[in-house]
Amino acid sequence: MAFVVNSLPDYVEQHKGELLSKAILGFETKRYINDMPGVKYKEALNILATDPVLQARTCGWDASGNVSFTQRVMTVAPYKVNMSLCEEDLRKKWMQDELRTAAGAEVLPFEEKITDNIVKGVNRQLEDLIWNATDASNGFDGLLTIANAEADVIDASKGASDYETALNVYKAIPAEVLGKAEIFVGEDTFRSIVLEITAKNLYHYDPKVDDAKTIILPGTNTRLHGVAGLNGKG
Repeated sequence: MAFVVNSLPDYVEQHKGELLSKAILGFETKRYINDMPGVKYKEALNILATDPVLQARTCGWDASGNVSFTQRVMTVAPYKVNMSLCEEDLRKKWMQDELRTAAGAEVLPFEEKITDNIVKGVNRQLEDLIWNATDASNGFDGLLTIANAEADVIDASKGASDYETALNVYKAIPAEVLGKAEIFVGEDTFRSIVLEITAKNLYHYDPKVDDAKTIILPGTNTRLHGVAGLNGKG
């Protein structure tokens, strides 16, 4: 007589969706971008722009103005993580007393810490890829790669300090999108900006608007975020 368990999933498999969710949703920049679930390879975003023309009020009909449609194709790059963990490698090591054997089943010590660290490692890499990936190396283009290839991107002038550069970025934002615009910098640049603001006695900012990595740029209504994916990018 025996247990027949061929139809049951393995223990790790039961948490597969949870781990995948944590890995995909956990990196910093993810909080500021929208999901497009269900994309398997490529999907086109249809972009609508109108150009209405005001005319003098006269008799007659003179059509003027356009409704333009363009597309940006979103490309998905599949990734996976393969790791082989064997409890036998731990049996003669300092954590061997944590190994528990029952009815022939081994329980891996620190399994929750191990999986949490794997998820954090995936998140760190996704954070970097979302900004810096290149299609040739990573299967898709990151935000900086896309921006650098666009002729319409506005290049703000570099200031004498990171704070002055952030102000120049704010000044360069077109008025029609200013109400929804937000500024992103690396965590290193963010710290530099906060220190300069403090040194200038500009204490009328709240470093906890969203979290410790977001402030309202003093004198504006524009949020400034520090994200790890832009570290070292200036």
